[in-house]
Amino acid sequence: MSFRKGLVEIWEDMMSYRTLKVVKISDKRLAYVHKSLMASILVYATITMVGAHTYMLKEKPRLYVTTTVDDTNRLSNWTLDSTSGPKGYCNSAHTSFPGDEFVPEPAYPQTRCASYISTAQMVSVTDQGAFIGTHMRQQAWRRTCTDETTKQDCVVENKDENGVAVAAEDHFAADIENIVLKLQPIYVTSWGVSEPAHRITVVNAAGEEVKEFERYGTDSTSQWPTFTLKELLKLAEMDIDAQNPIIVSKNYKGLDAETGLPRLPLYRLTGIRIGVDFTFSNFRPMGQMKPFDFTPLAVMTVKATSVGSFVTPRESTIYSGSTSNFDSQGTTLSIRGVNIEFHAKGLMGKADGYTGMMALMSCLVMVGVATAIVDVIGAFIYDSFKDDKIEDDSERQHLEHMILNIETSGVPFKNDDFEFEPGTSVKKQIEELTRDIQRQATLLHHMSGELAAAGLNSHTMHLADLSEGVQSARYECVLKGANGEDIFLTGGPQTVGRGHGGTQSKRISHKQISVVANTHNGMARVQGLPTKNISGVALGGGPWQPLGPEASVDLKNGDMIALLMDEGADEAETTVDG
Repeated sequence: MSFRKGLVEIWEDMMSYRTLKVVKISDKRLAYVHKSLMASILVYATITMVGAHTYMLKEKPRLYVTTTVDDTNRLSNWTLDSTSGPKGYCNSAHTSFPGDEFVPEPAYPQTRCASYISTAQMVSVTDQGAFIGTHMRQQAWRRTCTDETTKQDCVVENKDENGVAVAAEDHFAADIENIVLKLQPIYVTSWGVSEPAHRITVVNAAGEEVKEFERYGTDSTSQWPTFTLKELLKLAEMDIDAQNPIIVSKNYKGLDAETGLPRLPLYRLTGIRIGVDFTFSNFRPMGQMKPFDFTPLAVMTVKATSVGSFVTPRESTIYSGSTSNFDSQGTTLSIRGVNIEFHAKGLMGKADGYTGMMALMSCLVMVGVATAIVDVIGAFIYDSFKDDKIEDDSERQHLEHMILNIETSGVPFKNDDFEFEPGTSVKKQIEELTRDIQRQATLLHHMSGELAAAGLNSHTMHLADLSEGVQSARYECVLKGANGEDIFLTGGPQTVGRGHGGTQSKRISHKQISVVANTHNGMARVQGLPTKNISGVALGGGPWQPLGPEASVDLKNGDMIALLMDEGADEAETTVDG
């Protein structure tokens, strides 16, 4: 085929109209295949609708946890001697940490146990987490001024109320690991449901089921997840009296006298961060064969997330000056401990008419796949299958014009125009030709009823769409939140702000930035929206750059976005959030 002829065919195909045509083919093999495929698709669609609950509107719920602290048993069986042995945490020689150049922390040469530190001093709870302090560093300070009246030329020194220089003191809160925590998680959905899960299954870090709690059970002690701090850490396969495997230099001086190995700080000193995930669901997986069981359940999983590092301490200042000069002296407290963070996971669903209709439409569209598959099989089995399915309307028009000429003008040539072999009768040849034309006319008249709805039908239309609509593979674009949450980017404009990725700062707008992902090339365009505060971007691991209102930038995989950026004098002073 020449290039010119190919262009002509393409042009004719573009300038032609295609419509549907129904062709009935009496073939049992194709009938069996078609009906079997349709039945299989309908069965699959039914199982998907009912078993996978595609008719439900689903969302990740919000989580609020009420934490009750009970320290009744704390210190009830504790003695200083029982925790002062060679491996006891009240033995300062065992818990001392001289510091190291690889660890951005001061030295902790001597830490004493303090039974007088109350639970209220060391424990704080919110609906999103809890903090249980295990180590406290206190530093007394005093401010002196040359002129106390005008507060001129003042200096703050580490001195006590008598003006004597004092060093920082380190204390372990004795037996803090035996306080009891009762967790009462409540999930909240956008359609107004706010209630606890009827059953909570506790799973440890190894994936093993530990215990079940029935919210409406008869045993009041097994209605809510209740653990001591030590038991909760055990679920994460952690122990606050174990050594934290932080990285130290080769010249580290804190070596164990017996083994010669580095004597690393205890988790009781460095603190530990654990995540408590509650995975909610009110519909069962297909494998459980309970498609109509909508009881809200939850799985509680505990994992450690800060192994190998010091957890950021919680610092506070207690002022102890006189009434008229209360801030002239005081004590700075730096408390490290177990930081518990609650996270909501899973999906909660409810029956939704629009979602169910869309799922049903998807199932009905799949029925057309059976016809498309059978069309492909028929094209391989029958040579005339394509001719039966696809018909050019111009061929029928030519035949109709030929019949019209014969009926009105007769044969459009003279007898003398024929040249036959000697002895052949021209009249006879004309008669035979006329009979052939009449037979063709009769055949055409017989076929005219079937040719009335000429054009392309739905089956070939599917094949045409498959051949003409092939595109390159698409990317799956995900924006990773600061708390590990995945924000899927669909390809259309999406606004991101407070509440996404675990960001809670009220300085961040609910619509801080707009993200448009290109699922064809894996890039995303981020644009700042008109808000009071400025966002920021970091391209290729470089420094943070401001992203003002209406400003936009193209990002690739690995680039970072900050919902809130406070620009300082240099990069070290610049802070970001979100």
